[in-house]
Amino acid sequence: MDSLRFFLPTTIESGANCVRLAAERWVCGNKALLVTGHGGAAASGALADVQTALEARGVAWTLFDGISANPDADQVYAGVARAKEEGCDFVVGIGGGSPLDAAKAIAWAVAMDVPQERFFRMRPEPEDKALPIVAIPTTCGTGSEVTPYSIITDHHAKTKKNVSGPSLFPRTALLDARYLSSLPPAVLCDTALDALSHAIEGAYSPRCSRFTEMMALEAVHTIVPELVRMAHGVFVNLAQLQYAATVAGVVIAQTGTGLVHAMGYPLTYYKGIPHGRANGILLAGYLDFMVRPCAALTERILEAAHLTSGEELHGLVDALLDTMGTTPEAPSEDELMRYTREPLRLELVRRYRTMPSPEEVMDIYRTGF
Repeated sequence: MDSLRFFLPTTIESGANCVRLAAERWVCGNKALLVTGHGGAAASGALADVQTALEARGVAWTLFDGISANPDADQVYAGVARAKEEGCDFVVGIGGGSPLDAAKAIAWAVAMDVPQERFFRMRPEPEDKALPIVAIPTTCGTGSEVTPYSIITDHHAKTKKNVSGPSLFPRTALLDARYLSSLPPAVLCDTALDALSHAIEGAYSPRCSRFTEMMALEAVHTIVPELVRMAHGVFVNLAQLQYAATVAGVVIAQTGTGLVHAMGYPLTYYKGIPHGRANGILLAGYLDFMVRPCAALTERILEAAHLTSGEELHGLVDALLDTMGTTPEAPSEDELMRYTREPLRLELVRRYRTMPSPEEVMDIYRTGF
């Protein structure tokens, strides 16, 4: 058997009404900081369920709803200040990847008393502590509910940075697919593409074992048929998408992400393309790039996806963007050349099986657009 290391300290509870039904297992303190965005947690019904569950158990809470898409350190530290002012002893993140990632960063920064000016330099150590974290996803892409990663925008570096460590794993993930029903179709599509990129990048990672590859292929196998239905404007199984997103999150908790995420960050930072959409645009070119060094694995990925080529995946993504009316404006050649330099500096690319040249990165960008 291949060598294997698998670490997942998160308890996963799933099913309708699991927030209220499992409250005795996830409520873990005297006062909760509820970390959300500006409306999604309330619109989904998740926020009300959390408040009801806490109040039924006599646990106090305070709401911090100051998280936007692609949160930065200022938003994290506004949450840190609120948690300290209110005496919160655990954190509940409710929403998509941005509130969940911010909740994890807040929990670590409060427990370790991390000063803001050192936030991106003072990386979480294995022995670090964090306030207990409960994660309740209301989208189907991030996987943050089962990972030790917190992706925070660094405006000085003009990119996103990964603040990660074992203490950032949520204690409990609560999955209720009903919360996805309020998502706009474009957000559902973008987050599902993010989950697909997690599964594919995880499969190609040098840290991927046969065990994690099995889960990555399961996620691909589950997500792509739902994307095809989405492209045709027909019923999508939200429970299947949520399940697959969490499975893909478990994968990257073991492997990390790779080139697609690194290339997507400049598209999000400079062009405002939502994270999952940026990743989806790049996936076909990435598959084409990985065919030569990983032909057999690429064939397994395509087979799991019920596709025959990267070109067919490109057609699916184009059809999705057309259906959603979200096809982005292509960056100029000068912009792409600038974006090409940034991914190659990131550690998550340098540790990968195959280091791309600047010309190959440009080709992946061009394929996407």
